[in-house]
Amino acid sequence: MTYEIKTYQEEFLEDQYEVGKEAIKDWLFEAQTPVKSLRETYSQPDFDPTTRFYAFKDDKMIGYVLTRVLGEIEGVMKADLSYPRVLPGYKDAFNILYEKAIEELKKRDVKVVRAISSKQWPNTVEAFEKLGFKYIAEVYRIFNLEPSKFTIDGKLDMTGVSEFSPETDFDEVVEFFVRTRGMDDDRAQHVLDIIVNVYPEEFFAHILLRRNNQIVSRAVCTRMSDDTGNFYFFGDEDYFDKPIITKMVEVLKEKGIENVNAFLTKDTLTQEGNHLKLGFINHGEVSRYEKEI
Repeated sequence: MTYEIKTYQEEFLEDQYEVGKEAIKDWLFEAQTPVKSLRETYSQPDFDPTTRFYAFKDDKMIGYVLTRVLGEIEGVMKADLSYPRVLPGYKDAFNILYEKAIEELKKRDVKVVRAISSKQWPNTVEAFEKLGFKYIAEVYRIFNLEPSKFTIDGKLDMTGVSEFSPETDFDEVVEFFVRTRGMDDDRAQHVLDIIVNVYPEEFFAHILLRRNNQIVSRAVCTRMSDDTGNFYFFGDEDYFDKPIITKMVEVLKEKGIENVNAFLTKDTLTQEGNHLKLGFINHGEVSRYEKEI
């Protein structure tokens, strides 16, 4: 088939979301980025609309591929490339989009293209290997917890565990950010203000743990889809235990959340043991692949 290829325009965002959602519906532990987040990302000063390519058939968007030039890394010009998202029935658009992206990257003197893939994303590893990509390294490991299968111990000591309240906890969480994340006070207030006032619907749960009247750890579950969230733990890992995860699960069960994912990088793999101990299951890795062009 013949397709019309266009570069990014803001009016494409709604269709991009729908195409992406359909194209990756069988991928596990992955979801299409919401339009609101896409719009924010694509409005940043360093965004280059000429590195995003969209395929149309009879004025209908049927696929797209995203790239980003990274600049020189260890003396080599590199770029990131997403797995081309294509609607069912338009399989041949995959290679057309890929080739268009590579053509543009070559014009920008890119020598190496990077991509990520996982066995949990059907056919992606095989497709990249067929295109000549080689495995480089693990990017992160995937863990999953199903709240419905988590047993809540009614006798567990929940002292110091609470759900975050902007009215009573704001200043303490700002202080926690400053103390544990190296932020200055203004930056910490800005970050928390965004969480509270800009993206409140993106947080399924926000749990705090105090010891000696001070926040020592914090756990959040952010929206991935309507029934799936992503879990993040911050703070003293000695307090990443049953009470804080129990409170999290209680909140998530009330909201009908069916799955909770955690993605651990090399910087957070020290949490792997606690995740497994608390009921998370290891579902493999997401890996980086590269190809010289």
